[in-house]
Parts: sequence; C-alpha cells; structure tokens
Amino acid sequence: MSEYTSKKPVIAVVGAGPGIGEAVARRFTAEGFVVALLARTEDKLQKMAVGIDADYGAGTAHSYITDLREEQSVISSFHRIRSDLGPVDVLVYNAGARRVNGRSVLDTTTEEFEGFTKINLFGAFWATKCVLPDMLAAGRGTIIYTGATGSLRGNPGLSSFSPGKFGLRSLSQIVTREYQEKGIHAAHIIVDTPVDGKLIGEFSRRQWQRQGQGEKLDDIDAHLARPADLAQIYWFLHTQPRSAWTQELDVRPQKVSMFSKL
Repeated sequence: MSEYTSKKPVIAVVGAGPGIGEAVARRFTAEGFVVALLARTEDKLQKMAVGIDADYGAGTAHSYITDLREEQSVISSFHRIRSDLGPVDVLVYNAGARRVNGRSVLDTTTEEFEGFTKINLFGAFWATKCVLPDMLAAGRGTIIYTGATGSLRGNPGLSSFSPGKFGLRSLSQIVTREYQEKGIHAAHIIVDTPVDGKLIGEFSRRQWQRQGQGEKLDDIDAHLARPADLAQIYWFLHTQPRSAWTQELDVRPQKVSMFSKL
C-alpha cells in the first residue's frame, strides 16, 4: 500500500544535475509539482534538493541515489518514489554520458561503450517501464527525453555517445506510436548546442578565450543554451493541448548553426 500523502503532481528528473536537470526541476516545482531527483552522486543530489526546498518550500524536492547502469537500481528508486510521493505524472530523462575530448572507435573500450550506452539508453528504457503502468491507468502522462546533436548524426570521436542517443530517439518514437492514443505524450528534445553549464559551458568559455573570440563571451545567449531557457521548453511540451502535441523539436541559440558539431 502506498504511503504517500502529498496531493501535488510528481515529476521525476532522471540524470538530475547542475544545468538542465536542476533547471527543469525548478521550473516544474514553481508550477506546484513535487520533484524526485535521480542521479548517482549523493552530495550533488542533496545540494540541489536543499536549494529547491529553500526556494519552494520544505518537502518539495526528494533525492534518490540511482545507478542508471543497473536495472534494479532504477526499479528500486521508482518504487520508493511511488511510495514516498505517489505515481509519476511527468518523467524527464535527462541523463547523458559523453566525453569532452572524443575517442576513435579503435580507442574506445568496450567498458566505456557499454557504460555510456546504459546511461544514455538503457536507463531510459527502464525508467519508462517503471512509470508507464500508472500513467496508462490514469489515462495521461508526459515523458520527455533529452537528446543531442548526436541523436541525429555520428560525429568522429563520439562512438560511445551517439549510438545510445540514436537509440533514445527511437525509443521516444516507439513510446509515442504505442501509447499516444492512450494519453501518453512522449517527446524528444534535440539540444543541438553546447549548454551553459559547469562542464561544456566552462570548456567553451576557455576555448573562446584561447582563440581570441571574446565577443562570444559578451553575447552568451547567442552561443550557449541557458538551462533555465531550456527548462521553459520542457514546460511548454508538458502543457501543450491534446490537439497539438509535439513529438520532437530541436533547439539552439541564435548564432549556432543547425545540427552543430559539439
């Protein structure tokens, strides 16, 4: 029997971290959701949860340490979420494992290929299976998958990244074809640009400085996607009317070429 007492809608953000994950969590909690944050690093999860609770009220954010490479870890976390908070209304699968400096196919180990693919694809499959039964019972639900340029094309050096993202795009389409008529809105967002976060954002800034492209630093919004702005897109997808659901969209800043090379 479920022990949850909150009557708020529930969003589960898988792959929650500084950047898109936290921004999406904050956008939805601002609209009255309670958020379950899933990731592998405990201190980052707790820091996010404490910050969200401080801004939106105690008990708004809950953290669940989850290894997305292990099916049982994913299942266990979602069982706890259902018991603690209730059925998941919105699933955002935001996890992504990639290298900043790429490796060729010959230099990519089986261990890295398998581990990254589990995070980029298998975890999404397992998480989707966890939330679908309750969504189908309710006759509604939103599942949003975070994709990348690597979802559309394989670039040199991304042999351990793109295959999983290709598969994630396919999974999103399959969920749509199988369950849209039953009330499930599945959408895939192609983030076709570097995101202004601690990893890629800082890497891009350092690169621009080295290359003497200081003008980009003065016009960040035209060159890097802001997490808070991306979060608005996730909210837009969730709140779309049933007569006009989007299955896939791509986003990039003004001065980033379409299907850019990351």
